Amino acid sequence: MDKMSLEPPTYTPSAAVPAYSVVPRPSERILAATARLRRRAPTGIFVRSNGLITIALREQEQYAPMPSYGRHGAIYGDIGLSCTHGVQSVYLKLEGRLHLASSDGSVADATFFSMSRDVWRKTDDDGCGACPGTLPFETVLPDVFVDNGQRRALPPTYNHPSSNAQDIRVQCRYLLWVVVERKGSKLALWKLPKKLKVPFVYRPRARPRQPMLSSPFPFLSTVKSLPEEWFQITTTMSLSPTAISAMEPIDCHLFIPVPQTFALTDTIRFYLQLIAPSKSLEAFLYPTTPTHTKHKRPKSVVVESTALPTVRVYLQRQVTIVLKGQQLTRQFSIGEGNLRSLPPSALPPSMLRSQPLGHGFSTLDYEGEVRANPDITVGHFGMSKLQIRDFITMNLSPPNPNTSPLKSLQHPHPIRFVTDPFTDSVIH
Repeated sequence: MDKMSLEPPTYTPSAAVPAYSVVPRPSERILAATARLRRRAPTGIFVRSNGLITIALREQEQYAPMPSYGRHGAIYGDIGLSCTHGVQSVYLKLEGRLHLASSDGSVADATFFSMSRDVWRKTDDDGCGACPGTLPFETVLPDVFVDNGQRRALPPTYNHPSSNAQDIRVQCRYLLWVVVERKGSKLALWKLPKKLKVPFVYRPRARPRQPMLSSPFPFLSTVKSLPEEWFQITTTMSLSPTAISAMEPIDCHLFIPVPQTFALTDTIRFYLQLIAPSKSLEAFLYPTTPTHTKHKRPKSVVVESTALPTVRVYLQRQVTIVLKGQQLTRQFSIGEGNLRSLPPSALPPSMLRSQPLGHGFSTLDYEGEVRANPDITVGHFGMSKLQIRDFITMNLSPPNPNTSPLKSLQHPHPIRFVTDPFTDSVIH
């Protein structure tokens, strides 16, 4: 083989990369852009002192009750010492603590995260030099910790109970310690504490990976033109053992935005459709009078005849703790949905709508929205002894469940909450 044929072809350098700018040229235009909140760093300084040790933490909100940091937050500022005589070292200690308690008196406290960082340490090279009276420092919060040998995301600051679940208590909190070590001395001044404790808030921020439809209604239009924007949750309202053989279960379909991850401030719009033969839907809408009372009309039966079914979509939080080897789980509402019967002119509770789904089938249709309560500031997170999970839940119940041929239904579907919306307006 010719030796020359193995040589690589002649190489010509590529042209220089053109200059790039986010500002379009006169002949260009922006086709799509995602708005992002530009947050200015706070300019306040948080100060805490015990007389001997003073710490000033920078980039904090003015007048905030305690400092706050996000994911990979830089903790920096200055430490001031009123007396530096005999000081051998100054260091910072960061701690994460978990407190669990139940109504039976069981309590568990644990430090799940701890790290230290030297600020100043006396060395042989310092000779007789004293510790400076002011020490600048900077350290960065990690975003993970080791939990029973498993790496987990550092959990946010969290404080429970909620007004709906007082029988358990959960507190996940963080502390910053300034520790001053020195040689023994008879100076009375140093009989005061040589540690300064500063509680702080840890709130890692996150956004949904994709946006929701800004105008999802009317549902029947958007589900046809943009079916990929909706996620369908399907379940069945089953029959009770006393139901007649001609009765059929009700198929329940809840449509929610496809991301299934929402900001705590997002309004989540949904569509609920119940499909069944008319006889089953009528049994859901109207109370069933027991046979032995059909000829007697006591006052209680009259009241039952005006009762309405329960049609509810709400946000539900589940808190699970492991305390003294036992698992305790509590659920409670964190946001109530607003539902509207369709068509809007339908009298309560709704009007049966005939659908081409088969002979005798009809639907009940509702649209609505739900949003987390303003006091909910933390989304889903987990540890070996604590799990916080969120759901969007359907709750359907006939007017008189004790005599109805239909069983009540409660169906939770897991969703996830994050701190920030997908898009934000710019803050100047």
